[in-house]
Amino acid sequence: MSFSIGKTVLKIFATVMGFTILFVMLYPVLFIIIQSITPEKGIILTSLTQVFEYGVTFENYLRAFQDPLFYSALVNSAIISFLTIVISIVVITPAAYSFSRFKFFGRDTLLYVYLILSQVGGGFGIIAVIALFMFLVILNSWGIPIFNMWVLPFIYASGAVPFQTWLIKTYFDNLPKELDEAAFIDGASWSQIVFKIVLPASRSAMVIITLFSFMGAWGEFFVANLLRVQTLGAYIFQTAIGPRGEQAPSLFASLALIYAIPVILVYIFAQRYIGEAYRMGAVKG
Repeated sequence: MSFSIGKTVLKIFATVMGFTILFVMLYPVLFIIIQSITPEKGIILTSLTQVFEYGVTFENYLRAFQDPLFYSALVNSAIISFLTIVISIVVITPAAYSFSRFKFFGRDTLLYVYLILSQVGGGFGIIAVIALFMFLVILNSWGIPIFNMWVLPFIYASGAVPFQTWLIKTYFDNLPKELDEAAFIDGASWSQIVFKIVLPASRSAMVIITLFSFMGAWGEFFVANLLRVQTLGAYIFQTAIGPRGEQAPSLFASLALIYAIPVILVYIFAQRYIGEAYRMGAVKG
């Protein structure tokens, strides 16, 4: 009897803790939602009860959807993200396949370099951005146009190569080699094996590439701003923070929520493939 009571108390405690953790995690999101419907543009909420003082309005959302620059920035971000996904798949898939199936000189060293580049951030990342900008400025001085949106997909895809090559290489390690061998015996070329045999059999891995490539391109702001490309992130920064530094926190919150919707939708679509990739070993903690 006492064991049954103790088990019930433990379940209640676990449930309360679960809801508490969920509330703590969702509280910032709730705060942003309420901030976005606050009419006072210069007011930063310090308490959720302030919504009763200032009232509710959807003016901030309407302002975004009525601005032609918003749609232009949205299209630019969508195009850049799509091209980043395509370039990443085209480059990362054969690279990961080569690392998984072949042994060549410098293979292990290059893999370790990829691992280091994918894990090191902080000051190294800042130095890399500065070096990248200097390199692009030199190319521009040579007459090569780099201050345009078509450069960004290549920059984003190149940044995704080390980390994602490791992920997909691990996934390919778990695919049966009989697929490759049977196709090779039938006369298929290596490009046909990679893109017509291995790639369709690796749907979960391709979703992982798509997910990370999209998130990297959609959420990046700093490099796009350096190259003066009007992406959605740059638009939000320029709209919510005026030229003299004046801030519009409610407008910023509404634009941030709109900005997050595509990422949320992609995650909802990709979650079952992420689970499958975990089981196959493409994503390892």
